[in-house]
Amino acid sequence: MKKLNGSMKFRFLVIGICLILLLSVVVVIESFEHGETDEPVPADVIIMLGGDDRGRLQKAAELYHAGYADYVMISPLSDEYYSQSREFANTLGIPDHAIIAETEATSTYTNAVLSLEMMEKLGFENALVVTSDFHLKRSRLAFDRVNDDRFDLTYVAALSEDGEKWHERSYARLLWATEFYRMWGYRLGLYKVLDLPDD
Repeated sequence: MKKLNGSMKFRFLVIGICLILLLSVVVVIESFEHGETDEPVPADVIIMLGGDDRGRLQKAAELYHAGYADYVMISPLSDEYYSQSREFANTLGIPDHAIIAETEATSTYTNAVLSLEMMEKLGFENALVVTSDFHLKRSRLAFDRVNDDRFDLTYVAALSEDGEKWHERSYARLLWATEFYRMWGYRLGLYKVLDLPDD
């Protein structure tokens, strides 16, 4: 087999560099798309993922009062963080009897594992999963992998407590950068090793 001459090697190098640059551009563009929210449908439970600000629980309460589900699971319920506390849920009009407390989750992946385990124990078949708009794509990835088609899940995005979309926030660049590396960690399955905490 003939050796490649210098000209051919250079062409292959240029083509390789162009492909890498094109792939990089596609990856960056895709990283700004965090997924479309689903239309809410009636469900057995609303699963509110802890983290971010009060917007997530506000959205869960809105869905609860609109009659989409009789229960709100807070994952994790924590009195340390008001935005995911029983006190704030009560303030928003969610009564104690409607709150299901999941208290052990430390990341999006463990949110999925533990909340779906609770759904199975409680005999639930479907859920509305509520999280921030910037967090929706990664949550869908984690829950769909853990779920493996056992339950019908609908994903609903919450805005910030001030009604802002993620790119309208003053710290939007930080949100993008943080979610970018976490999303790739999840795609590569590193959540099983690192747990990638969300705080």
